[in-house]
Amino acid sequence: MGCLGGLALVLAVLGVLLKYQPVLYRQLAVSGGEDVEALSRRAVTKAAAWHASISRPGGWETALTADEVNAWLAVDLPRNHPRWLPSGVAQPRIGFLPQHVLLGARVGYGPLTAVAAMDFEVVLRDVNHLAIVLDQAHVGAIPLPRAPILRELSRRISRLGMVTDLRRLDGRLVLMVYIPSTHDAGATSYWLESLAFGAGELLLSGETRSTAANRPSPTPPPS
Repeated sequence: MGCLGGLALVLAVLGVLLKYQPVLYRQLAVSGGEDVEALSRRAVTKAAAWHASISRPGGWETALTADEVNAWLAVDLPRNHPRWLPSGVAQPRIGFLPQHVLLGARVGYGPLTAVAAMDFEVVLRDVNHLAIVLDQAHVGAIPLPRAPILRELSRRISRLGMVTDLRRLDGRLVLMVYIPSTHDAGATSYWLESLAFGAGELLLSGETRSTAANRPSPTPPPS
């Protein structure tokens, strides 16, 4: 009976910890006073304009607010792209702070759900070269090990055709991401030259070139 009572207590505490909704996730809800549908449409319009601009030679830039992205996640994603979310993941949210990207989502099925929240530091170290550090990761109030998450993120990014490398710098595990600049058999090259996260906003800019001959392609940093 004592063992059963102890087990019941452990399960009760675990349930409370998992049901806890991290403050980080609560802060990522759409906070703009505008209509959510309008914010979602604005996000789609900006994404389409950015895609069009990087498809032709010349400089390009775009800016997205967290409210616009969260409106798109709340409206357009479940309506038009429900298969984009992994099974068991719902209500994703995103936030931007200086040099940080905040991610959150509800994970699980039915009554067995909890909120997962992660805080990534993201820095553009050089053209097409990102450094990502996972500062925090929780499911409910339970902290998660960060190394396995970064390894899985590295695997998924590599599947997109990017080069990744996990290394330890200044006592922190850092995921290096190198974005190949040249595509289309060398006919077009893309250069991400600026990436800035501010309070609630993402700013990025770069250049598209019709040939890679005028500029040496960046190479991944040595391991």
